[in-house]
Amino acid sequence: MFNKSFRYYLLLFLLVFLPLTSCGPKYKAAKSQRQMEKRTEQRRKEGERALNQGRARHVQMQSPETRQRMKETRKKSDRLLNNKKRKPFYVRWYNSIRGRR
Repeated sequence: MFNKSFRYYLLLFLLVFLPLTSCGPKYKAAKSQRQMEKRTEQRRKEGERALNQGRARHVQMQSPETRQRMKETRKKSDRLLNNKKRKPFYVRWYNSIRGRR
């Protein structure tokens, strides 16, 4: 009924375009993946917000003298941590000699 070349082209056509029909589920998986990432990001933000509210509530429960001590300690801690963030002197010297920042 069909000649040999027509069957060959039909088979070739099916082999080439059949894999394209299986690409649909990948998109759905990617969409659900994005939704899951969005939900986890939203949960993380809610957790951070709750943590910050808890810290603020803890500070408000303290007496004024204690709040003042906490404030001074936090400032002292920030000053000490800022000094540790600097690069070692030999790296800073090398970068200043080479003209890099």
